[in-house]
Amino acid sequence: MPRLRNICLALSLLTCAACSKRSDVASAPPPPAYEGIPAGLMARCTVKDIPLETTADIVTSRGIYKEGFEKCAAKVDAIRAHDAEARAAAGNLPEKR
Repeated sequence: MPRLRNICLALSLLTCAACSKRSDVASAPPPPAYEGIPAGLMARCTVKDIPLETTADIVTSRGIYKEGFEKCAAKVDAIRAHDAEARAAAGNLPEKR
């Protein structure tokens, strides 16, 4: 009997999937666009690592990641500063820090 329940459940899910349309499927909203922020600040933070073949490569890789982290942290700070300025200018919410 439990096997029959599993089959019925699978068939009902397939039926529901067949009846749905692509437009009915929920999707994530696009990322928000902010006015006045340079496009470079909104770009994704990425790090281009090197292959680790020697012990020196590990040290070099750490330096690459540390530099990438510092650049990304600077972007976040700049975005937060822009947000605080925009909130203060709009008078919507008090400035947080």
